[in-house]
Amino acid sequence: MNTIELKNVSFNYSDGTPALDGISLSLEKGKCYVLKGPNGCGKSSLFRILNGLSFPSEGEYLFNGTVITRAYLHDKKNGADFHSHIGYLFQDPEVMLFTGSVEDEVAFGLFQLGLSDEEVKERTDHYISALSLDSLRKRAPFNLSGGEKKRLALACILAMEPDVLIMDEPLSGLDEDGQHWITEALQSLKSPERLLLIATHNDELIHEISDVTLLMDKHHHLSI
Repeated sequence: MNTIELKNVSFNYSDGTPALDGISLSLEKGKCYVLKGPNGCGKSSLFRILNGLSFPSEGEYLFNGTVITRAYLHDKKNGADFHSHIGYLFQDPEVMLFTGSVEDEVAFGLFQLGLSDEEVKERTDHYISALSLDSLRKRAPFNLSGGEKKRLALACILAMEPDVLIMDEPLSGLDEDGQHWITEALQSLKSPERLLLIATHNDELIHEISDVTLLMDKHHHLSI
């Protein structure tokens, strides 16, 4: 069974402007998919639907065989289960960061999962170390550099240990060293038990990590 399946999905903004037009797509674990397309083609709208932040105007979105709708996610149990499976790295990591310290930021989502204090501490320490944030753990997130914020946002996502990672332009705003660091991190995340979906304009990143490249055009259509 495919982890993610879209069946003829279209999405229009509230004023009727189309963002997606008849998208059909099947994505499975064990692969890294890269999404490429011009600005304004609908990539962000697609990601919002996949993360349960927006819903199709037409068609169906299935996650692990279940149709995902606003009503389905409104049920707290369903919503919590769905969101525990998907990690979403926004293009701008600042929208994800709001606590007083790096360690509090990583721990916040883990407490939302209902984990024990011991498990929260163990995962927080592990992912702070894995993302090379040890020396920054008491620092306020808004005082971090762009690359450090990106790494912190990634640590927060990975600490939740989702099976699906969706990332919007993970290299944007980073210098050459930061881009190299994130590229290596993404390569290490490839796993038979994980689905990666990454939007990027960076051809070098596509070459390094893509198993399947998805193309969106200015008419909001998608092809492989």
